[in-house]
Amino acid sequence: MAAHHSIRIAVGGGDTDKPLSLQKRLRLLQDHMTLSGAKILDCGCGAGAYLLAFLELGADAYGIEYSVDKVSQYQSRGLHTDRVNQGDLEKIHYPSNTFDLALLNEVLEHVPDDGRALSEIFRVLKPGGYLALFSPNRLYPFETHGITLRCCRLKLPPCFPFIPYVPLAIGRRLFDFHARNYFGQDLCRLLDQAGFQVRYRTWLWQTFENISGQQPAIIRWLRPIFRGIANCLERCPGLRRFGVSQVLLCQKP
Repeated sequence: MAAHHSIRIAVGGGDTDKPLSLQKRLRLLQDHMTLSGAKILDCGCGAGAYLLAFLELGADAYGIEYSVDKVSQYQSRGLHTDRVNQGDLEKIHYPSNTFDLALLNEVLEHVPDDGRALSEIFRVLKPGGYLALFSPNRLYPFETHGITLRCCRLKLPPCFPFIPYVPLAIGRRLFDFHARNYFGQDLCRLLDQAGFQVRYRTWLWQTFENISGQQPAIIRWLRPIFRGIANCLERCPGLRRFGVSQVLLCQKP
């Protein structure tokens, strides 16, 4: 079966800067590395919520963002305006061997050439530097970005089940994908090709904060229950593998 990263994707994506999601992801990073004093590049930083959180933790953080609108939104905050620049992850403007840590937070699946982006991130990291990668998990039974049916141009919502389990040889004929969705082995293969060594891997379940903007009303009504279930599943060794996001901490040798 062809790897999902072979699908070409238009640049896009939302922000995962909802409070619970942001806190959970920052806590995971803090559990595995020292952020204070680290020089960090947030790759696809959106409106800069994670970058500002890194600065509050004592990091020397910078961001690169493709969307002009999101860069303008960050600049409108009037805080550390020189730390975010509009740019392309396939052609990062920073010199080689510059950063201790790069963050790719639900971004790689939206980059047209994901392999090229990983190679560029590898280049700007210092030897021994880390990439923290959060990315969709294709074992999760819902396609959280939604899809479009080719036959009638009908857009299916993110709550439509089992789309990730359709083999790509079939899926490419039936659907237009709005983003990639990776099996773990495909993502590890991409990272290996870029030169990275995976040092740690885990999975996160969702926080039900309507990150997609398309959350069904029934989920909004029952959010506390769903969050409790998700938190339990995230702690179960076998079931956590079916979480919405996979997390890989990878090192440049």
